[in-house]
Amino acid sequence: MGDKQASDYYELAYRHRKGAEEAFQTWTLGKEHEYHAAAMLHAQMAAMYAGMASAAKVVLDS
Repeated sequence: MGDKQASDYYELAYRHRKGAEEAFQTWTLGKEHEYHAAAMLHAQMAAMYAGMASAAKVVLDS
């Protein structure tokens, strides 16, 4: 269960990182504020899920 949970969190982190990249690229092209907000939210979510995945992995390795 732990490895699967860590993998799921890594997958969510990856998806949010990609979402952040896409929103940031759109924002830099059009300077529309909602894309900047979306990029920041995705980046925060990616960091959160990466941390959760790392924590799950540490618990498994203990």
